[in-house]
Amino acid sequence: MKSRPLGALPVVVSEIGLGTAQLANVDGQVHGAKPVPLETARRILGVAIERGVTFFDTGDEYGMAESLLGELPQGIKQAVLIATKAGRKPDGTREFSPAYLQEQVHRSLRRLGVDCLDLFQLNKPSKAALQDGSVFAFLNQLKREGKIRYAGLVVGEEETGFLAIRSGAVDCLQVLYNLLYSKTEDLIAQAHAAGLGVIVRSPLNSGLLAGTYTHATQFSANDERSLYFSGKAFEDRLNVLHRIQAALNVEDRTLLEFALTFILSNPTISVIVPGASSVAQVQRYIACSGRVLLGQLELKQIRDVVAREMTGVAQVFQTQ
Repeated sequence: MKSRPLGALPVVVSEIGLGTAQLANVDGQVHGAKPVPLETARRILGVAIERGVTFFDTGDEYGMAESLLGELPQGIKQAVLIATKAGRKPDGTREFSPAYLQEQVHRSLRRLGVDCLDLFQLNKPSKAALQDGSVFAFLNQLKREGKIRYAGLVVGEEETGFLAIRSGAVDCLQVLYNLLYSKTEDLIAQAHAAGLGVIVRSPLNSGLLAGTYTHATQFSANDERSLYFSGKAFEDRLNVLHRIQAALNVEDRTLLEFALTFILSNPTISVIVPGASSVAQVQRYIACSGRVLLGQLELKQIRDVVAREMTGVAQVFQTQ
């Protein structure tokens, strides 16, 4: 496993991390995520650690995920970086008041079994929630109190990322970026130039770039992908993707590796956090580390093809 610096921070992390949203539903009680047996979830984390993954992304709304990471031996927790997040409430609304965030920090500390959170992220705040600067001041307060080591922000509205960079209070940005959605490249470049770590979420566009979906693929009502991967919209997405694959000569069986290599070929990226519901998926992700990266000419050709095929439809690939 290759490592990369987390921006200008005195931290080095594995270039392939692990998102834990898919490990939320080990008890069948979490809506929006398919059930994953408890022992499978533990094995996924174990294999990831054995194979060199040192960055884990979780959240207060990820069911049992924080608690599963909290089960890890203290020595392992000290050797890896666990990023958590808060701000999205169970009913789907968002809140970023100091009182609410303080309580969520305390809950995450208990579930993770630590005295200080490695990286605490605001989960997609709106521009309005950030404009008066009080949230950024609160993040600095958490650092002074020793409750969090670093602060981050998960970007929803792109402008919030630029506000975070200018604030000086945020150490990392987590952004949506993948083969089919690259409008955040300028934000990524500016974050990197400012010394922030850049974490890439949904590197496989919610699984669309895994090469396994077909027009016959159906998701259960308890899987949030059923909200945007169904009906004509899903067919249109697949048709666009297949045109891109044909133009780039990428088969379904190698699409995942191609998609992850595309992201890793951007040196301003610190870590990508694909999610996994099986050990085989984790092993396949990890095998992408160390692959020959794409050159600038190849990257330009890929971007040109994607831009041509996605003219007028780019927004439909912003799935999260």
